[in-house]
Order: sequence, then structure tokens, then C-alpha cells
Amino acid sequence: MVKIKIIKKAKERELVDINNLISQMSLTKVSPKHITMTEYKEMLNQEHLFFIVAVGKVSKNQEKIIGVLSVYFVKIPTGLIAWSEDLVIDKPYRKWGVGRLLMEVGIKLAHQKRARHLSLRTNPVREEANKLYQAMGFNLVETNFYRFNLFK
Repeated sequence: MVKIKIIKKAKERELVDINNLISQMSLTKVSPKHITMTEYKEMLNQEHLFFIVAVGKVSKNQEKIIGVLSVYFVKIPTGLIAWSEDLVIDKPYRKWGVGRLLMEVGIKLAHQKRARHLSLRTNPVREEANKLYQAMGFNLVETNFYRFNLFK
């Protein structure tokens, strides 16, 4: 059984699970750096960021975070918008529907807050993720996405 919850307070045990998931995010041989407890607390203290996790039972008395999703809200002149970032599911739990469960909560949250839309981006090589988003009703938007790297 998988439980979905929004984390509000940083706990050391959760951070171990989250850093395990972060290490699975990269498509290159270089994993993203692990976050510290200080960074984790700063992240959770952001008023407009919602850190949604999937918790699974790994033994009779032990649970762990098996999936994460960040959803954040930004008020701009044309209204409130929501962005979804960093959806990742622990490898042994992929194809269990955990990603869908997390995204459903993200969509519900965006709807409750009356955001104009919920946007996300994903690498085209992440075929399973792209199939999931399209199956859930996300539309592929033809756009130019630019990034200016501030630190090289």
C-alpha cells in the first residue's frame, strides 16, 4: 500500500530517502548533489512550494519514501500558475502507478488553488514519463525553452 502525503517538516530519515531518489534523477553518469538538512529545511519553508511524497511499506515495521514530486505556485500578471518539477520514483517501485498518484495530487492541489494551469517539462528520452503525462491529459506544447546558465 502506498500513502501520498505533503511534507511540511524536515526529518533526517526522510532526507536519506529523498537523497536516494535525487541520485536516480540524472540521465548522465553525474548524479545531482545530495541536499543537506539545512537545504531541505529551506526548501520546505517556502510558502508556495509543496513537496509531495509517496510512502511505501518496505517491511512490517518500516516505511520509506518511494517517490517525490515538487509543485510550486507563482503569481504573475496573467494569474496564478503552477509548475511541477522533479517527479522521481525509486527504481524498484516504477510501473506501480506511483507517479500517476503523485501527479493526481499535484493536479488536485493546482485545481484547489485555482491555478490557470499546471506545467511541467521532461526530457524526450524519458519515454515512460512522457506516456504518463499524455495519458493523464497533459498537452505537449510547441515552444522554445531557453535557459541561461548562471554558474558554469
